[in-house]
This record gives sequence, C-alpha cells and structure tokens, in this order.
Amino acid sequence: MKNPRIWQVLTLMSTTAAIGLGIALGVSWSYARKLEEAVNQPLIIRERTTVNALPVSPLLMRYQLELPGRGEIFPALTVGAPSDYWPVGILTMTNDSEHPVMQVVSTEVADWSLHQEQTLILGAHESRQLRLSPPLLPQAYQIEEIRRASLDVRVKDERGDALFAQTRPVLLHSANDIYWGQRFANAQFASRWSRPTIRRSQGHLRRAPLCSQWALAGYLNPPKTPTGLDAQVRMQANAVFRALSKSGISYVSSIFTFGEHVGEAQRIRLPHETLSLNNANCMDVSVVFASAMENLGMKPVIVIIPGHAFAGVKLGEQSQQTLYIDLTVLPRGTFEQAIARAQGWLKKTPPEQVLTVDIAAARAMGIYPM
Repeated sequence: MKNPRIWQVLTLMSTTAAIGLGIALGVSWSYARKLEEAVNQPLIIRERTTVNALPVSPLLMRYQLELPGRGEIFPALTVGAPSDYWPVGILTMTNDSEHPVMQVVSTEVADWSLHQEQTLILGAHESRQLRLSPPLLPQAYQIEEIRRASLDVRVKDERGDALFAQTRPVLLHSANDIYWGQRFANAQFASRWSRPTIRRSQGHLRRAPLCSQWALAGYLNPPKTPTGLDAQVRMQANAVFRALSKSGISYVSSIFTFGEHVGEAQRIRLPHETLSLNNANCMDVSVVFASAMENLGMKPVIVIIPGHAFAGVKLGEQSQQTLYIDLTVLPRGTFEQAIARAQGWLKKTPPEQVLTVDIAAARAMGIYPM
C-alpha cells in the first residue's frame, strides 16, 4: 500500500514549482514589454550649448594695429621663443556691443609667409590683444639683404563681412641677422649659426684628413691614461685650427648691422659663407670652429664679452672644464697663441660680463641650426 504522506509531499512540491514557474514567466514578460517600449522610444539628442555670437554693427567694434620692434622681422628668431623679441604685429580688438561677437582674423606677410587665420569669440564689452606672427616661408630664410615687405591684416565676422583691413610696411631681415636683445638676452640663438654638417666643397677644413668625422673620434675611445681624453680633445681642436689656418682666413674687425637696431643687431655669416671668403670677424670664425666641433660629436661653446667673441670646446662629455681658443690669431698665429689670447680675455674681463653660448644646451632647449 502506498504511503499517503509521500503523495502529499509530492503534490505540494509540484504545486510550488508550478506557482514559481508562473511568477517567473510573468516577470520575464513584463521585462520584455518594458525593453520593447524603450527600444521603440524616439532618440533624443541634446545639443551642445555654444556661445550665441551675434552680428553687430561695425560701429560698435574698434581695432588698433601696432608693429612692435619697429616693424622689423628677424627670421632666425621666429622659432624657439626668444626672451627679447616681438610678434610681427599686435591687434587690439574691442567689442562695445551688448553681445558676444565672432572674429575671424587673417594675417600674412605678402610673398614671405603663410596665410594665418585665427577665429575667436569676443565677449560683450571685452577688449583683447592678439599677437600676429604668421609662419615664414622657406624663401624668407634665403634672402641676403634686408627687404621691404607688407603685413596684411583683415578681420571678418561669422558671415564673412569685412570689419577691418589694414596693410602696414615691415622690414624683413636676412636670416643671417641676429637681434641680440637687451643685455644679449637672445645670445643662445647664436647657436643656430653652428652647423654640424660642413659642405665638402669648403676647402681645407673639409679636405683635411684630421677634420672628418670618420678620422676623429670626438669624445669616444680616448687613450687609457689620466689625461687621455683631455689630450684627445686638444689634438682635435688643434687639427681644426690648423685646417682653418691653411684655408687662409684672416681676422677683420668689422660688424655689419642693418635696419634701425644699430648696436643691438649683427650679421653673422654661416660657416660655408665664411669658408668661401678670406676674412672673417670674431663671431664668424668662432661659428666655424663650433660647427667643426659639433660635427665631431663634441660640445662647443661661443664666448661673448664686450666687443669681442671667441670659441671653446668642453674637455669631455660630462666635463666642467673648457678649452678656450681665440681664432682671431689666424692666419699666422699658432694654436698655443690662440689659447693664450682667449685666457687673456677671460682674466681681464669681469665674470658678470662673460656670456657663454653652450651649443649643446641650446639644442636641448629646441634651438636648432637654420
């Protein structure tokens, strides 16, 4: 005979399972309905809030264009953020209206720069200065004499209506001209004239067997003696000095300046220009020596003192000592005389008046050869 208690338990379990299954089906159906309703809802896109710039009367806008630096442009200083230099122009814009306005400012040095365009929102009753420095084209770095040019500045609103237009004369310097700045603030930019590659056609300096990168090791593989690296650096510096002596370069005390920054600007020849001539001033020949040392992977310096300049090279990759050489003893002076003359300048010049252009440090600052 079957046990009735077992049947009661089985019946209860079946009933419970049926009820649970019914509840689960109901919940699943409700979730599916809600999901279907959500999918069928229209997609709502929230627009990004923007400044509501409105057209305003030109009578409520004021513009003033200024040319700092007397309108002179020095290509060598247009990159690298020199501390004492200026933009090509400064445009002051004033919005006297009750609404923000959109301004589209275009700038160009005709025939010498790219066309630069800047868009900004000028708030109600806001005044703002905009620095204008359109990037120069390659041909601006190839001129040898100062050129007259023009700066074109135009302002339009968001509809393209002209609000302001002005053309001002400017002077474009040769890329060989440097503006030193107050107290030689831009002196580190003299490193742009040092070129670690020397053209093969440049006479004795390139042909001399001791002056090629493949014959001299720079700071690498010095003799294993206490003064091995020191002696190796001196030997290489002497090799470059003798090559310059054979080239016939002679020193001339002349400084060329152009434009209105007389006493604050100077023309420096690039190494290949100096080597193609038979005379050079102190900066020119110091740049040639620095280029040759940099070509060998060493760390040259150019020292600037009141009224004069000479060169040097550090005696090791991490050395704090420098071998100084005054190349104005060329063409007949000796290497020893060049060293002695440089030391003489350092002894009689107050330390606060000695400015050292460290080529390797300038490269680390992003100041590269032209």
